[in-house]
Amino acid sequence: MKAIYEDLLHLDRPFYEIHEDSYDPLKCIESFWGNYPLATIRENLYALDLRCRTLGEATESKLDAVQQTLFLADMLRALIAYFLMHSRQFAINEIRLSTLEINMQEIQLTKKISDFFQSINPPKP
Repeated sequence: MKAIYEDLLHLDRPFYEIHEDSYDPLKCIESFWGNYPLATIRENLYALDLRCRTLGEATESKLDAVQQTLFLADMLRALIAYFLMHSRQFAINEIRLSTLEINMQEIQLTKKISDFFQSINPPKP
């Protein structure tokens, strides 16, 4: 296979994995959140955004091309798993997240920041 097509397989694979007998969307979602706390997801998306905005320019990214592809494939797996859980009406409350505490701290921090900005610039009626 040509090397130029090798990266495409990473983004195609999640669509085929769902048809395997051992596929479990719940485990897929738990795996994604176990590997990627919110702060890491944000950093990876910033790195991808920077790469897109500076396409063709010489810039350094926190993620190399392989890491970016693997992150995107993992994110795609999680999105497909969420879709399947929703469409098959699985109980999503069964998900056990190992990064729950870390993610809740991140959300609480962003809430404090949001509240601060709301206090100095209240919405107009």
